[in-house]
Amino acid sequence: MIPEIRIKRILFATDFLESSRLALDYAVAFAEHFGATIVMLHVVELTPAAMGAEALIAGPSVTRRVAQQRLHALAAGVRRLGIEVEVHVESGLPSDVILEAVELFSADLLVLGVHGIHRGIGHLVIGSNTEKILLSASCPTLTVGAHVLSGVGAPMHLDEIIYFSDFTPEAAAAAPYAVFFGKEFHAPIDVCQLLPVIAKSNPRLQSELADEYCKRMKDVLGEEESDWCLPTFQLERGMEIDQILDRAQSQNAGLIVLGVRTESQLGRHLHTSFAYHLLARATFPVLSVRNQDAPSFRSDE
Repeated sequence: MIPEIRIKRILFATDFLESSRLALDYAVAFAEHFGATIVMLHVVELTPAAMGAEALIAGPSVTRRVAQQRLHALAAGVRRLGIEVEVHVESGLPSDVILEAVELFSADLLVLGVHGIHRGIGHLVIGSNTEKILLSASCPTLTVGAHVLSGVGAPMHLDEIIYFSDFTPEAAAAAPYAVFFGKEFHAPIDVCQLLPVIAKSNPRLQSELADEYCKRMKDVLGEEESDWCLPTFQLERGMEIDQILDRAQSQNAGLIVLGVRTESQLGRHLHTSFAYHLLARATFPVLSVRNQDAPSFRSDE
């Protein structure tokens, strides 16, 4: 079975902060591995005065010109590595512009640096722009958080891939990507299941959830990963939230993969859920896959 996954165009959105610098390292490493083009995007939020100046002179404002210079400088460094790069500076609300760019440039992967994670009233906050992007992007999103270890070499090497799930169809949608990256980088995959609270003391419900989940796994994986389609295999990998968060800080991982959608425990209202805590504590990038992103698997025959 061969996954219908292609990574030929990587959209890298940057705000020029430190987290974006680390995110660029990962975008470059993935682009080099897959022979992909990097589309660099910076979004400027122009003041009314700057917008007025652009309209008056029918040209870019100082703010836009400075951003263009900085972005072209980043692109020049990446091009010296032999990677094809496109550069775009747009104005507007960052989340809206980035989501539009995913469609406009047919991105196969969106790479973001996540910064400013802090505790708000009763929950973690990483910003409404990031939340909207993670819940709405039509392609998988690789987020590089504040605690991600610096430095990723080329050729890229992943010691291990951690696949987080919660027995939902939304989480199952990310499984093909975990398998795909595991094979691309010859990395073992550690499956970690977050058992729904309602099922913790109900073995019958656990079995029902595992059965339905494994039916979905067969749909997205076929018979490629037969163990992953066995309820016993999945149930044996159940963990508590604290165990999963500790696992996310493991020093021997390289990539975390999870499915995100509002119905999923891992993605429901990100600002109040486990997913935000994961982004806040993970020491490796997190690949978020929405349910609609589940790739099909086809046979060679």
